[in-house]
Amino acid sequence: CDVNPKRFGKEIAKLSNNKKIRSYHHADSRFVVVSAASIIAKVTRDRAISKLRKNYDLGSGYPSDSKTIDFVTSYYRINQILPVFVRKSWKPTQKILNKKLL
Repeated sequence: CDVNPKRFGKEIAKLSNNKKIRSYHHADSRFVVVSAASIIAKVTRDRAISKLRKNYDLGSGYPSDSKTIDFVTSYYRINQILPVFVRKSWKPTQKILNKKLL
């Protein structure tokens, strides 16, 4: 994401054949189709986290969850790599990699 929706739209357009990308803050409250996509994404994410929880005690998966941060930190400390399902661009992940949370 980006604080500037036009700039964000331009970045997304670079990754697409569609050069007419419209980007808006709070698009889910303006466009029903975006609201639906947001709900589908949330449900899909929650299902993926539920599957991961069968093998890992990882908490909610959100950056505000201390259990999630503790899981990623501990996993990295033990294995010296991040779990494959952890977002590398996530700010807490970057702190772990920079050893600020170890």
